[in-house]
Amino acid sequence: MKQIKRIFVVSSLAFLLAGCHLLGNSQKAEVKPPVDVNQPDDTGVIETPPQIVRQTDWHSILSPFISKLVTSSSLDSDNKLLLISDIQNRSGDYLASNKIDDVLHQLMHKQNTFTVIDQQAISQAKQSLGISADDKLVSRGKMIGLAKSINANYVLFTTIYKVPSESADADLAMELLSTKSGEILTRVASKDFSKPSDSNSNANSNTQSKQIGDNQ
Repeated sequence: MKQIKRIFVVSSLAFLLAGCHLLGNSQKAEVKPPVDVNQPDDTGVIETPPQIVRQTDWHSILSPFISKLVTSSSLDSDNKLLLISDIQNRSGDYLASNKIDDVLHQLMHKQNTFTVIDQQAISQAKQSLGISADDKLVSRGKMIGLAKSINANYVLFTTIYKVPSESADADLAMELLSTKSGEILTRVASKDFSKPSDSNSNANSNTQSKQIGDNQ
């Protein structure tokens, strides 16, 4: 009887060990080897170079306009308070109006003819009249009304018709307006400044005409 129990115990242990061995093999078989993830090759990707924004030297562009307008203006009033209006953009292109406005104030503060209203006072006057700080509908009448609210007698009104490019100069006009009458007292435009090449061509044309006349 004891021998039978011993055989039974030994057989049970044998089956148990065999089961553990099979279970271990099945678990090992389920372990998958690591998969190598291939990184995409970006050597063929062409990066777009950053766009270079052309910087416009508005100080050099506007300086001769200011000089000509100030020297050409004859004032008949003791009130020489002047408001620099918002820029009227008729170019159809984006215009850094704030930058141009800053340059105009810098240039006008250097002359001794007018007393320029500071930008903070203009902003406060716009708020009181309900004019937006980034108002796009710039007009002479609106700017004259703004100037009257600050008791200014004059308005410097600037219109940009074409922004400068690598192949063409800026096209603009600058006007001195009277807030009393609303008339344009002085106007300076791009056509008032002749290019050196134009002057040379005109001089050559006059010389050729004179030579032809002498030959006749």
